[in-house]
Amino acid sequence: MRQCDETDQQIISRALRCGHRADYALLVDRYSARLFAFVATMVTCREDAEELVEDCFIKDFGRLGQYDATRSSFYTWLRSIAYRLCLDHVRRQHVVWLEMDNQTLQAVPDEAAEHVMDTDDDQRIRLLTEAIRRLPPTERLLVQQFYFEQQPLSDIADITDTDAGTLATRLHRIRKKLYQYIIMKEHGK
Repeated sequence: MRQCDETDQQIISRALRCGHRADYALLVDRYSARLFAFVATMVTCREDAEELVEDCFIKDFGRLGQYDATRSSFYTWLRSIAYRLCLDHVRRQHVVWLEMDNQTLQAVPDEAAEHVMDTDDDQRIRLLTEAIRRLPPTERLLVQQFYFEQQPLSDIADITDTDAGTLATRLHRIRKKLYQYIIMKEHGK
């Protein structure tokens, strides 16, 4: 069997049975680029993202025996490890993110916020991109995974260990935040 035709589970089973890092390296090759893209949505410094991806694979190799294919795909499990490493990394940083109080968010009409991601206006797209970059990493990740990667909330919930309903509520609040940011910028504030 060619190595690229092997399933993740076959590679994992062989790596666990034989203990060869070369077997695990197949998984690293298979997922490192995608995992880097995932981590880069939370960590904006390229060097930090590369280091976190490396740390994730090292941590994952040590926990490989705990992986349960009946609960999630290997890549989802890998992203959940990366997510937690990124959270730890971000908590150590002292960055000011785009935040808004509840009163401000409640003043944003639901209908307007629902359509904030649906625009073809170049200026609005630029402001939307700027606003997304200023979101806290966990919110930026949620937007990236749901809107751009088109991941279902159930998969994101597995990664973040959060209820899908809670994520839907957070997405609603994030859309309001993005809308408010765009309106403020359009009015020169």
